[in-house]
Amino acid sequence: MESNTFSSQLLLFSGIGILIMMALGLLALMLSNRVQKRLLKEQMDKQALELSHQEELLIHNIKIQEEERQRIAAQLHDDIGSKLGVLHLTLHRLRKSDHASEQFAEVFEEISGLIGNTLETTRRISHELLPPTLEGFGLVEAINEFCDTVRRTGAVEVSFEHNFSKSDLPESDTELHLFRILQELLNNTLKYAAARNVMISLMQDEATIKLSYSDDGSGFDLENTISRGLGLRNIINRARMIGGELQLSSAPNMGFQAKLVLVNKA
Repeated sequence: MESNTFSSQLLLFSGIGILIMMALGLLALMLSNRVQKRLLKEQMDKQALELSHQEELLIHNIKIQEEERQRIAAQLHDDIGSKLGVLHLTLHRLRKSDHASEQFAEVFEEISGLIGNTLETTRRISHELLPPTLEGFGLVEAINEFCDTVRRTGAVEVSFEHNFSKSDLPESDTELHLFRILQELLNNTLKYAAARNVMISLMQDEATIKLSYSDDGSGFDLENTISRGLGLRNIINRARMIGGELQLSSAPNMGFQAKLVLVNKA
């Protein structure tokens, strides 16, 4: 009888011990999972913070780039361009002087040609840095001018459609970023895509403004290109700076498409 009682107690204590061990094991597992989740959250928060910091740096760099472009464009136009113009006029005055000779005329033609080419190069670089058409006539005319320039190269056929007038367009900062986005997209097509056709559309309705871009080029792996290429990241960050929703689509042999949607504040 005592033996049976002892056996029962032994089984009871053994069962209690096993339950305690299982409870401790489960508790340890729960604590381990909680610690792992906390570490994972901290790591994700750190990565998100680093990504946010990188985006802030890129946006800051874009702003600095635009300020530098405006400064350099102004210096090229107002300082270097004007001095070259004065030099050109002075050279023409020398040609008309009584001391001009046949030998001088040959030298004049050479120097005049060099100054003229330098003036044209200065104007071209100044216009690329800060298109005067954008400031003076707005986004639609600037896009038309840019498309005409590309068409004249014969590299690709560009079509552009819109339903805008100048008074419909957003503020100048938005115009500038939209133009830079389009400029970057078209330059990428010319450099890498081997495309024959580019289609650009700038449309608005009461709620939204939509800029659409597509080419029939070679396409690319979008995810890898965004991670490695500064150009597409600049486009993405410019879109964020003006509060736009940007969609990019591409794959090898499938061309490239981009759509940017903005809230219409008009």
